[in-house]
Amino acid sequence: MESNDEMMSDPWGLALESLRGGHRAALVFVVDHSGSVPGVTGTRAVVSDQGIAGTIGGGAAEKQLLEQAREHTGGPQIVRFRHTPGEGGTMCSGLQVFAVIQLNPDDEAPLASMVETLAAHRTGTLAISAAGLSFSPGTAGPHNFTEDGDSWSYSGPIGLLDTLTIVGGGHVSLAFSRVMATLPFRVVVLDNRSELPTMKANIFAHELRVVDYADLADHVPEGDRSWVVIMTYGHNHDRHALEQLLNRNFAYLGVMGSKAKIRQMFAAIIADGVAESALEAIRAPVGISIGSHTPEEIAVSIAAQIVAVRNGRM
Repeated sequence: MESNDEMMSDPWGLALESLRGGHRAALVFVVDHSGSVPGVTGTRAVVSDQGIAGTIGGGAAEKQLLEQAREHTGGPQIVRFRHTPGEGGTMCSGLQVFAVIQLNPDDEAPLASMVETLAAHRTGTLAISAAGLSFSPGTAGPHNFTEDGDSWSYSGPIGLLDTLTIVGGGHVSLAFSRVMATLPFRVVVLDNRSELPTMKANIFAHELRVVDYADLADHVPEGDRSWVVIMTYGHNHDRHALEQLLNRNFAYLGVMGSKAKIRQMFAAIIADGVAESALEAIRAPVGISIGSHTPEEIAVSIAAQIVAVRNGRM
């Protein structure tokens, strides 16, 4: 059984444990939003006799909705909260649409499936409607909220949809894994050394693998949900890893190193006959400029750049 602290950070775990223990629990889920709001679609919180887990963005909306959830005894309902700048000190402007659901014993099975799926770092699709909630493990579809009179439904993804592959398992990789584990990414670390202390110390990544960099392309998924950062233990290994991944489709591909190292590496790759255009999309040196020196500072700079790219700001 999870500890109380773990449940407070895991709304689905708290919901499941509450139902199994005969405690009252309610789900507050953002099924739609528009404008600049503190909690976007998919944000959720669970209110239980045992406590609260998750968040729907904080502020006045969270206070009102969580209090409403505590008192809610009917069937699933839709609640709208419009944010107006200046009211209650907020600078937000937009609309959040919430589903408030009093959970019942029939919800134990889908909740158990969700908890199991998330524990295995897999994904699935959650469905919410006036009839209650259901969950289908497997492929996760996009957020979709529809409403027609009194009838409404939501379906959307559950789980870590984006994968971050860190090529290299050294000290920066360890610090970077720790930062990225707090964000919605499945973190995979690859290294070609089997007895690396920092790999053994990495309790933050979801998966650690020892691979041959010559086979790197077989271990890194392509697609717009695949994020890759190369940070091996030497110039030649970085270059070899990068060459395996060039001309493949990623949301983000970056290489750690000094500007001088990157210039030298790129010049060597071009001299080998690779088109200069193939290097244009590479983020190198990776990260944003914050004067970072320590592994922890470098990790923050790379994480900030990835978040900015993911949010369309870079």
